[in-house]
Amino acid sequence: MQQVFRGPLLPYGPLVRYGYLVRQLVWRDLSGKFRRSSLGMLWIVLSPLMLLAGYTLVFGVLLQARWGGAGSSLEFALVLYSGLIFYNFFSEVVGRSPALIHANQPYVKKMVFPLEVLNWSVVLSAAVNFLVGLLSWMVFCVFVKKGLPLSVLWLPLVFIPFALFTLGCSWLLSGYAVFHPDAEHVVPIVLLLLMFLSPLFFPVDALPEHFRAVLQFNPLSYVLEEGRAVLVGGRSPDLGVVAIGWVVGVLMAWLGYASFMGNREGFSDAI
Repeated sequence: MQQVFRGPLLPYGPLVRYGYLVRQLVWRDLSGKFRRSSLGMLWIVLSPLMLLAGYTLVFGVLLQARWGGAGSSLEFALVLYSGLIFYNFFSEVVGRSPALIHANQPYVKKMVFPLEVLNWSVVLSAAVNFLVGLLSWMVFCVFVKKGLPLSVLWLPLVFIPFALFTLGCSWLLSGYAVFHPDAEHVVPIVLLLLMFLSPLFFPVDALPEHFRAVLQFNPLSYVLEEGRAVLVGGRSPDLGVVAIGWVVGVLMAWLGYASFMGNREGFSDAI
């Protein structure tokens, strides 16, 4: 089995070799968040809906923002929510990554424990939240639009490379933050800037021409545009853009894994 996962497939080896461990970590993560809550895991659904309600109130009702053909606050909320579930996925993984190794110090001292699976568990836990958010969006879409577009079937082609890119970022950040703890304070600020400098609250064509090039450097822009195209726009994604997304996602996952494993031996000394 180890001979199979070499070269470009290295990042996916831990998911296969330690599948049972990853599942246990994901379940621990999901259940642990809401252990003391009376509503339990229902908060997985309630949290994004409450954020959606707040954003819709501010942008859709108070500021009267509209998006393309969105003629009402409900339609605006539908468009906004389609992007919010992608941002929440990225934000959850990247936001937790800098403190990931420090929060699991007992495992660091155990050389037999595969630390790289911690990042897989964080990504898969966030993916569960993404799927729940997506199902909520689908119910909301049926209520507002009276149906779902068939283009939703294209969504895995857009989401999977984005998840791999996010996984690579997680490995890079978690390894880097062991030696540079200030990353834990910088990352939340960067995430906030990425949110407001991405086409989450506004379409790209609403910006002046000379500002649109800035969004090209935001890693969220691609997935928000293409994800919204298949969820709301009712069209297939730009296959050229998706192909680039796959190349970048696979490359980032490999680079992040290589960096993490290359620095792993120094984790116990740095913590």
